[in-house]
Amino acid sequence: MHNTGLKVKLQSTQNDTVKMYIHRQLGLYYQERNRFSAIEHYEAQLQLARMLKQKIWEAEALSRLGYVSSLIQNYPGSLNYLLAARELASDPKYEMNIWNIAVLTDDGKASSVRLSVLLDINNHLGILNYFVGNYEKAIEYYQEVAELNKIRQDKIMNSMLHMNKGESYFGLGQYDLAETELEKALKFSKSFGYLTYTGLIYWDIGKIHEAQGNKIEAERLYKLSVATNIEKDSPDFLGEGYLALANLYKTSGSLDSSYVLAHKALFTYRSMSDSLGLIKAHSTLASLFDAKSQVDSAYYHMKEGATISRTLNREEKLKEFQVIGLNEQLKLKELETEKVLLQSRIRMYGLAAGIGVLLLISIITYRSNLRQRKDKTIIETSYANLKATQTQLIQQEKLASLGQLTAGIAHEIQNPLNFVNNFSEVSEEMLDELKEELEKGDIKEATALANDVKENLQKIPHHGKRADAIVKGMLAHSRSSSGEKVLTDLNVLADEYLRLSYHGLRAKDKSFNADFSIDLDPTLQKVNVVPQDIGRVLLNLINNAFQAVNGVENPKVTVKTRGIKSPSGDLGIQITVSDNGPGIPDSIKDKIFQPFFTTKPTGEGTGLGLSLSYDIVKAHAGELKVESKEGEGSTFIIHLPFSNSIL
Repeated sequence: MHNTGLKVKLQSTQNDTVKMYIHRQLGLYYQERNRFSAIEHYEAQLQLARMLKQKIWEAEALSRLGYVSSLIQNYPGSLNYLLAARELASDPKYEMNIWNIAVLTDDGKASSVRLSVLLDINNHLGILNYFVGNYEKAIEYYQEVAELNKIRQDKIMNSMLHMNKGESYFGLGQYDLAETELEKALKFSKSFGYLTYTGLIYWDIGKIHEAQGNKIEAERLYKLSVATNIEKDSPDFLGEGYLALANLYKTSGSLDSSYVLAHKALFTYRSMSDSLGLIKAHSTLASLFDAKSQVDSAYYHMKEGATISRTLNREEKLKEFQVIGLNEQLKLKELETEKVLLQSRIRMYGLAAGIGVLLLISIITYRSNLRQRKDKTIIETSYANLKATQTQLIQQEKLASLGQLTAGIAHEIQNPLNFVNNFSEVSEEMLDELKEELEKGDIKEATALANDVKENLQKIPHHGKRADAIVKGMLAHSRSSSGEKVLTDLNVLADEYLRLSYHGLRAKDKSFNADFSIDLDPTLQKVNVVPQDIGRVLLNLINNAFQAVNGVENPKVTVKTRGIKSPSGDLGIQITVSDNGPGIPDSIKDKIFQPFFTTKPTGEGTGLGLSLSYDIVKAHAGELKVESKEGEGSTFIIHLPFSNSIL
């Protein structure tokens, strides 16, 4: 029955055992399509099994929950589910009461049902160990399952065991053994028509060939994996196939093909809410755009991946501790079993047992201290990585603003250079005329020409110095700020960055046009600020204002400076950047200064500009705020405190 039909049946039935069965079937449908939906159905199966006192059905639900939990990296939860399931399925007495045996086995035997569930549990324990990197332990579990399956003769389990062993051998770098096992899995799957995991098997074999440098065969297998997963409706394995091809094409320089496939992977993982898959897809797209030198798009995908990673950061730390603690938990379970035996001997070996308990406490204390030291190292490393990432993001935002600034500077520097070139050419022509007049003997005209040449020559160094000042300004902006405050004329700074912003945007888009004006307070005093940092703030706010008015009727941006006084008479500084754009909706006003928040189209904004501007103004003990009304425009207000002013 199709999953839609199952859902309809689930809503209509009042029979709890039928509901339990339907939840199991829906869990099986979703476990490779939407893990969280699968968990919901398996939990419903578990609750109903416990209510109905169906212990084998309960064990089966616990086993499935353990498997899906391992897929979403909830390793302790997975282990707890599987150990509880194994305890139930290991007890033969629960064979006496199994509802609908035919659903769980094909031979109608209660013993076969329990054995099938036990096989699944041990197989899932092997998969759990594979996910945490314990490949040898995983293979041990698979060997145990293979021995049990000699009794059960489950063909599907036989195929899955070969696939799982092949993946573990690949993890150990034993490629020949891995390929042998995977080829067996493929052969067995095809022989009896169980094709659910064939797409995954093709992908696994493709990885082996790629690792061995055989990219042509790897490409063929990845394409086969994609086609098979589309046919079998397996989105999780489909996403892996898309990404494998995307990364393969990226290394060979086929960036356009790689981009298309990486986007397909992104949409696939997005449709099934797979956070780990989304992180991998964004990472691949970021590296692709970086290879194309499309910095904004690369930064967008890096930002998106980082955002998802941050939401998982807490879970990632737990995962590290989980991997460390997994064997400890297994050993503790073994110790609990040994404790039962110990209690039977305690009367005879009281003294020895006492010594053993003390020794055990010492070992546990030692292990606890050791684990704490490891945890501290992990936390310190994670913190260092976080700080490094933060520094890198801030530097990339500065580089993005520098690119905008450079375009404006290129326009600005062209004007004085044009003057220098024009005066040089005119002076050269005038000198030729001067020679002619001297040859004629017209001293008066020659003297007038000489005066004109002299005047031109005086203008050339003037404009040369202007160009020199612009270049020095560019260098000052591009250097990392020393953090030292110097006396700065904010009128000059505001005027310079208004022109640079406008010409920078014009350099990027020739169709862009807007009116702008500047209203400077002539009485404004110099203030102690870090000019490079305040310049970055002004450039960001003015850029945003110009972009806000792009497309509106009669676009205009206005920059004002004012000296303001406190009630005590101390002088402070206020700079406003206003536009007549569409304004900022009330629903997002509180978010605009948050890191990574942006209203710009995909690939056109980093979401860090206003956040960094806010931090820079705060570092100057100042305040940055916004006043805006939808449909009427926005005004950003920089207020520098009275303590920064020099009277």
